[in-house]
Amino acid sequence: MQEDFEYDALTIRAPQRTRWYTRLWSACRGCGCLGRRQQRFPLYLIGYDPVGRFQRAASVGDVALVERLINASEHHVNECDRRGRSALHYASAHNHPNVVTLLSSNDCTDINMKDDEGCTPLIKATQRDNIECISILLMHGADPHIVDANGDAALHHAICRGNITVVSKLLEYNVDLKAETEYGLTPYKLALFENQLEMAQFLIEKGADAPPELTPNSGGAAAVESEQSTKRCANFNQEENFSSDIMPSCSAVRPARQLKSLSKKSFVIKRDGE
Repeated sequence: MQEDFEYDALTIRAPQRTRWYTRLWSACRGCGCLGRRQQRFPLYLIGYDPVGRFQRAASVGDVALVERLINASEHHVNECDRRGRSALHYASAHNHPNVVTLLSSNDCTDINMKDDEGCTPLIKATQRDNIECISILLMHGADPHIVDANGDAALHHAICRGNITVVSKLLEYNVDLKAETEYGLTPYKLALFENQLEMAQFLIEKGADAPPELTPNSGGAAAVESEQSTKRCANFNQEENFSSDIMPSCSAVRPARQLKSLSKKSFVIKRDGE
């Protein structure tokens, strides 16, 4: 028995060949893939990451560094990256009111500057529901009527998100309640199209025009679709060109199955004299 123990102690066992997937474990541990606590990046910030030093300081809310870079003349307040995004864009998108106040109060700041998507700092703040940044931008003269590359203003984005607080703030600065989207939807019809019934009722209380055939209880998007279909049939009888796509650009957040059902429309065409 003792000899067996000594033999096992002196025997060198050849290492067994590891399987292919075990070779990735060490790499996964380094990246945190197998860790219990994974750092999750907010989905609404993906795609709006700063590149330059000045933009990074604004995106993290470092007021002291932003002020030092401006006073040292190392970076201009309107300096943009390759996508046309200024420090004010990043501060508004990442919700840093102190940096927004510092940049907006500068006389050289172009507060209505557009990025490559046509979005102003006000539109970016509206897309992220950053009410404090929205208030500061409006107070310093941001134009709420500017539209992005898709034809949507800050009001349209706020309606699509169902944020009544942001809409109320925009209405304080005389935003146009009749401003249509690129697809011809007024704010009230857009609220119905997005099934934001509370928003539609709020807009009625604020003086929005509500057609009698369209009410908050008339089916939301179906009611808007019915009205649009009727108008398209009339235009067809007059031999006018029209597009069958009535979906607004900012309604991309809607479920895919619902958008697919809206894309399949049937039009009833009546001939003249019938």
